[in-house]
Amino acid sequence: MDYPQICNIMKGEFNNEWFAAWFDSPAYHILYGNRDNDEALNLIKNLDVILSSEIKKVLDVGCGAGRHVVAWEKLGYNASGFDLSSESIKLAKSKSTNADFRVLDMRDLKNQTEWSDEFDLISNLFTSFGYFSKEEEHKSVLIGFNHALKPGGLLILDYLNVPYSQSRLVPSEVVNIDNYTFMIERYLKDGFFQKSISFKSPEGEDFNFIEQVRAWTANDLKILLLDVGLQTEKIFGDYDLGDFSDDSPRCIIVARKILDL
Repeated sequence: MDYPQICNIMKGEFNNEWFAAWFDSPAYHILYGNRDNDEALNLIKNLDVILSSEIKKVLDVGCGAGRHVVAWEKLGYNASGFDLSSESIKLAKSKSTNADFRVLDMRDLKNQTEWSDEFDLISNLFTSFGYFSKEEEHKSVLIGFNHALKPGGLLILDYLNVPYSQSRLVPSEVVNIDNYTFMIERYLKDGFFQKSISFKSPEGEDFNFIEQVRAWTANDLKILLLDVGLQTEKIFGDYDLGDFSDDSPRCIIVARKILDL
């Protein structure tokens, strides 16, 4: 199960803006450094088959180190991507690509005037949404999607599937990577899937983080999207674009911009 966004509780203090520091930390990149480029390319190839030839310009929101942007570009799309983490964007820019990479908070996408009605398609993949504390912050992101899409443009939102994730929740595990030992606990609390991550840095300092992702069902997401003018047309259940059900590992929504806010 993937919960790449994390709420930071360090030395007993909760920080709602956890992502600003955590995404740039060495421990984050070590814990999540095994993401598969071949998996990313496979997903984009599958999406390419179902997309209209009129779709040419793509924006990947929450692009991380750029694996999906590179995949879009390999298939001939004009691809751009942004992420809050400057370290991730440095990694993305180091790859052999002509893609436009930027550092940006997804909540600020709605304020980017040069990207108004600019993209044929926006992708938001690998559960890169749903981790803010306030509902208005999530809505702000969705308004940004609408803002940046051309009229009739498509959003591909790849999210966890609540029934599947809940039934397969692993309560605890220990993960050893390089010089780190991560003690991990998972649970569902207050409408969020949460994951507590404890570890000691190589310098001997103790850290504890709590990762959280909003437990939205497919129907919840459809309602949220429609509220900002994005109408769901199809939901896939896995990266091979199989049918969606409660037993599907993913909830991949394809929604179209029907209203310009």
